[in-house]
Amino acid sequence: MLTKAQYRTMTRQYLDDPVAKRWSDPNLDLAIQLVLDDLWGDMLDIAPYLTSQYQQIPLPLHIPGYIDLRLTINGGDLTQRFYRLQQLIADGRHYFAKDPRDYLLTASTNTGDTSTVKADVEQRFSYQFLGDQLWLHPLGNVTTFTEMRYSFKPIAFTQMTDGTNVPFPEGHEHPVMLLSASHAMAKGNAEEAGQLYAMGNDARQRMINAIRRQYHGMTVPFVPQNQYEFGST
Repeated sequence: MLTKAQYRTMTRQYLDDPVAKRWSDPNLDLAIQLVLDDLWGDMLDIAPYLTSQYQQIPLPLHIPGYIDLRLTINGGDLTQRFYRLQQLIADGRHYFAKDPRDYLLTASTNTGDTSTVKADVEQRFSYQFLGDQLWLHPLGNVTTFTEMRYSFKPIAFTQMTDGTNVPFPEGHEHPVMLLSASHAMAKGNAEEAGQLYAMGNDARQRMINAIRRQYHGMTVPFVPQNQYEFGST
């Protein structure tokens, strides 16, 4: 596993900017961070449990009954950078996603806009996403605590110290450096970045192939998309 400083140094070598004449460390770190986030999104779409965080959310939930999916340092409830929900249990009951069309919004003159749900949905212990909020229905029904398991993107590259090991699949760091260098080189169209970009994409595909299945044996067809991603209504 490589450190933040090693990622930056190698990216500079590919960028042909070893003494930071074109890119300052903070700006290059930000460029690397953007590429890392894109790659983590690609990996988690292919291998949904590549990262997995278990967390208990104590009472009280935010009124009228939701979890704030932002980091605690940003005023939210989570200790990791949320990507996708894997499991939700409250008071020992499993909660399940429902079709967003089952949810209705009504305006309350006393408390502002609050969410109400059709009776058949209320009885089934479901959840819905509203921006950075995860609403649990029936609202106000949780009496102890909520258990979440979710995938996440690791700590931001820009928040690490130079000696910190960067969380990334072991032995597959190459696409981060190549793609970061190609994106930086493309700035202002100063140099031809196509070769680095092509090399980076090749390295990315090798990484995806390596993490796609972490065991030998047969796989079962599985479709993670919902009806909206298929263009259905």
